[in-house]
Amino acid sequence: MKVTSTPGPKSSLLLEIVMPVDEVAAAIGNAVRQVASRSRIPGFRPGKAPRQVVERFAGLPAIMEEATEILVERGYRAAIMESETLPLTSPKIEAQPAVEGVEYRFSATISVPPEVKLGDYRGFSFAPTFEEPDAKKVDAVVDDLRDSYAVLTPVTDRGAAMGDYAMISFTGYRDGDNSPIDGASSEKMPIVLGSERLIPGFEAQLVGAKIGDATTVSVTFPDDYQEESLRSVPARFDVVIQELRARIPPPLDDAFAKQVAHVEDVAGLRAEILTRLKASAADRGRHEFADKIVEYAMENASVDIPDPLIEEEIDGLVDELARSIARQGLSFEQYLGAAGKSAEEIRAELRDRGERRARTLLVLSAVAGAEGIQVPEELIDEEVRRAQPQVQGQRKLEAYLASERGRRAIRASLRRSLVVEKIVEDWFDANPSAWPTWAPERPPRPVSSADANAAGIATSGSAAKGKRSPAKRSAK
Repeated sequence: MKVTSTPGPKSSLLLEIVMPVDEVAAAIGNAVRQVASRSRIPGFRPGKAPRQVVERFAGLPAIMEEATEILVERGYRAAIMESETLPLTSPKIEAQPAVEGVEYRFSATISVPPEVKLGDYRGFSFAPTFEEPDAKKVDAVVDDLRDSYAVLTPVTDRGAAMGDYAMISFTGYRDGDNSPIDGASSEKMPIVLGSERLIPGFEAQLVGAKIGDATTVSVTFPDDYQEESLRSVPARFDVVIQELRARIPPPLDDAFAKQVAHVEDVAGLRAEILTRLKASAADRGRHEFADKIVEYAMENASVDIPDPLIEEEIDGLVDELARSIARQGLSFEQYLGAAGKSAEEIRAELRDRGERRARTLLVLSAVAGAEGIQVPEELIDEEVRRAQPQVQGQRKLEAYLASERGRRAIRASLRRSLVVEKIVEDWFDANPSAWPTWAPERPPRPVSSADANAAGIATSGSAAKGKRSPAKRSAK
């Protein structure tokens, strides 16, 4: 096999691949077996029919199409290994159908890591800031806890108030001609007053109304309302409260403290909350500091980002959006319809974020190279084991996780995380007084292979276990 590499614009590489006749013949033989195994040919077990029979049954074009796919897959993989190239994205293949008895030629255009010109990434003048939690924040957590344990109690002796749970019936009319608004009616709709679930101003006009009272609510549909024909339209709603319940939180006493935490009294609950708030505040300040370091490195670096890499990051953002929408019970198509946008418009809106994520990944990879950060194989093994339960039963994801490509992606992600952790920890080692005295003790620094090699010790995958990745956070 012959491979010719030609550099192209925007960090692209053109691979021209020529495969000899014997490999073409082997691919055709494999194609015959694969087509036969998928076909039910009378008189033959799956995959056992001779070529002449398979060719008569399925047709020569089907066999050659299969052979072409085999040649492209094998040739591309071998070309990548031979050229020792690390593609950033999937290749753009230009290929014609294979011809028996003739060497096979095709090309693959790939995006390769562009040159990143690093500037200063350690000489920053800013320092981390930490906000010490106080009694008011403890009070807020206690209030949230009590609210989460609140019970709904029927209300009969007063009108509705903000925070009440209500079951209402209503009918909506256009203001002026009093024509009913299509779809703007319900016999029973649950709402929480003050949740702003309905049209702005609707819920506030129910305050004071009692069960059975007929109440008129006057509102104007928002300018960006999902139904275009109702945007900015004044409307009147005839509303009746069917049920009314108040959320009654439990009393703040020692019994409640024992119920929600492993403590003996309210003082113990408040002390535990304060301890956790301090740990959270310290962690938040540290990660915000890491984010600023990433920003500093990006501002001082220059890189020409390949368009395919940006598109791949946009693909990831679209997938994240689709998963978020699915959790709300909507398909992506339903979301597009409700938003009045096309998929192309959504991608255009996400392009700046996609470009930023791509830039962050490239710059941090370059910083990791400059710092000599390498990822121990056992740390990758640990990440694979941790991810396996999440992809169980999903064959494509299981295969990806077990593949070398999947391990390379995990290695790259961990490498970026480790380099940011290293710069942060180096700074705190040089400025130990910057760690707040009220915070828990600063955790031990993660051990990268670069640190371990310098010290002459073995690395352990547990070093970064449980660490949140500031690199990933900054790339969002």
